[in-house]
Amino acid sequence: MRKQLYLILSLIFLFTLITFAQEQTKSDAPYKFKISFSERFRIETWDNAITLSNAANAGNTYNRNRTSLMGQWFPNEQFEVALMLSNEFKYYFSPANKNFNFNEIFFDQLYVKYTDTFGSVTLGRQNIMLGEGFIVMDGGPLDGSRSGYFNAARLDLAIDKTKIVTGFVSYVPQSDNILPIINAQDQQLLEQPELGMGLYFTGQFGQINLQPYYIYKYIDDTDLSPIKSNIHTIGARAAMPIADQFALTAEGAYQFGDYGDLNRSSFGGYVYVDYTTKLDKAYLPDVITLGGIYLSGDDPATKDIEGWDPVFSRWPKWSESYIYTLINEYGGKVAYWSNFASIYGKLKFMLMSDLSLNIDYHHLFAPKKTMAVSYPGGKGDTRGDLIIAKLMYKMNSNISVYILWEKFSPGNFYFEGANRSNWARIEFLFKI
Repeated sequence: MRKQLYLILSLIFLFTLITFAQEQTKSDAPYKFKISFSERFRIETWDNAITLSNAANAGNTYNRNRTSLMGQWFPNEQFEVALMLSNEFKYYFSPANKNFNFNEIFFDQLYVKYTDTFGSVTLGRQNIMLGEGFIVMDGGPLDGSRSGYFNAARLDLAIDKTKIVTGFVSYVPQSDNILPIINAQDQQLLEQPELGMGLYFTGQFGQINLQPYYIYKYIDDTDLSPIKSNIHTIGARAAMPIADQFALTAEGAYQFGDYGDLNRSSFGGYVYVDYTTKLDKAYLPDVITLGGIYLSGDDPATKDIEGWDPVFSRWPKWSESYIYTLINEYGGKVAYWSNFASIYGKLKFMLMSDLSLNIDYHHLFAPKKTMAVSYPGGKGDTRGDLIIAKLMYKMNSNISVYILWEKFSPGNFYFEGANRSNWARIEFLFKI
């Protein structure tokens, strides 16, 4: 009953703000109210991205719709109060025996932000992305792309115009028991509750953009997962031009801590070079990228944990389909990027001013071989080859469309006879 009352009061609050803002707009008051709305429609289809086995007959085809309504109130130049409600549901075409479920209407954002000459303070449910999301991006990976929020307090301290220190403390439970939900489905956000905190510096030093950081994550135990874990991550990201038309970006981090009684020591990072061609031809790439990724794997011959932990970045950073292929490897954990390496190239084409095409090729490795008796069951360290193609069309500032296709051909890291997987998506996004 209390949750329903909270929801009713929140909706009344949102309606009151809208009405109040309309009245104040008529009187040219200094404060403002902003309404945002987005509708994302996706059709996704894939065959055996999880099992890599045609015999499993595990393909899926469905559409997934996400609707978001957000209100932002700016009582003056310093304060912002924001509330966003969202819903995402799926309708399955295959398998046909899956029943339709409207799913939850939940608080996607609910925060207060104060901005002054020192920087800003943000309190409440909010999105946090640091750098390009290698360490901090998604607070609750188990609900997929419907949300990525953190329940957090964030401070952005401006040292000068080109240097900012960001500090945050966050908490995400297994499922949302903090704010009320309409049509609650007990949607899981995490396998175990997570507490996080960190310091992240962003500074421009001449032509070099430098971002050193320290991030801490505590994983609490549960009845099903009775092991606690402490993970400390120290690292840095740097981006700089290295020659005419060439730019270098690199990030690396070291992790230490514990997993129950076991010690943890792991490393992860990536590096890539972008070459801007300036060819100005639709059939030639505008940008050519070459890069590498390395996320350490656990050595089964030791008692320690050497496998990289993705911290707060269990999202499809490098692939939309391969996050599912990782599920069986890590006990049901989606997007658990670990024991993963890639040498890759990317071509970016600007076919028209509003039409672009990206083509990626990854040759994937596993830094550590696994025990052949368990999944993935292979004796080698070659994960396989991944091809990604994405065609994007931006009709205007409100409407965009893209088509995404991925194909993975497994290598000897996987069991003998592992089959290829295909994964595709069409997305329509409308926002105002």
